[in-house]
Amino acid sequence: MTTVPQWRQDLETSVSPRAYQDLLEVLADAGTPLRAKQFAEGIGLGSENLSKIEGVRSKLKRMVRRGWLTEEVRGVFARPPNRSDEV
Repeated sequence: MTTVPQWRQDLETSVSPRAYQDLLEVLADAGTPLRAKQFAEGIGLGSENLSKIEGVRSKLKRMVRRGWLTEEVRGVFARPPNRSDEV
């Protein structure tokens, strides 16, 4: 089972599985915090299938727990402050 590692300064996004890299790329392209539905649209899953959006939300929450993202506003995911987009 491949998981997202705990974020450290010396890690690049390439250490994460491709699905997680895609989410970081969507966020970098948007340049602004996003909701799970917006991430789902960005990776081509659309916004109609709620189970797929919940799957994306689960990945985003995992990325928050591991330090790759923040969720300062409930349901809105962003890069942590003062961290460059190394995507």
